[in-house]
Amino acid sequence: MASTAGALLIYKGELLLVERAINPQKGYWDLPGGFIEYGESLEQGLQRELNEELGLELVAENFRYFGSFANQYSYNQVLYHTCDSFFIYPLSSKVSLQAKDDVAAWQWHSLKNIPFEQIAFKSVKQGLIKLSQQL
Repeated sequence: MASTAGALLIYKGELLLVERAINPQKGYWDLPGGFIEYGESLEQGLQRELNEELGLELVAENFRYFGSFANQYSYNQVLYHTCDSFFIYPLSSKVSLQAKDDVAAWQWHSLKNIPFEQIAFKSVKQGLIKLSQQL
């Protein structure tokens, strides 16, 4: 089983979603984040992924654990079973971002109007449903 971490970056009722630039689910919306490397904590891996994908440098200690969900991730004909952990990071302003690495684009979405039918993975949908129920 592999571990991943995703960021729920929130600013004034809006959530940052990223468009996947690669398969699986190329063109669908996802949370910024990714696989955790050996020797990293979830927060450290998420911090690294945010820098790689968006050029964003956030303080790992400010991530607040939100929840985790099981997922399956098929890549290069290998099925990975993952535990996807999500962390909330409230922002005080909209930050400057660059779409890099496996991110094609990014977009802010109202927390009241999340495009669930265009979300890439089951675990992310489950996390976003849980988030929307808490509003």
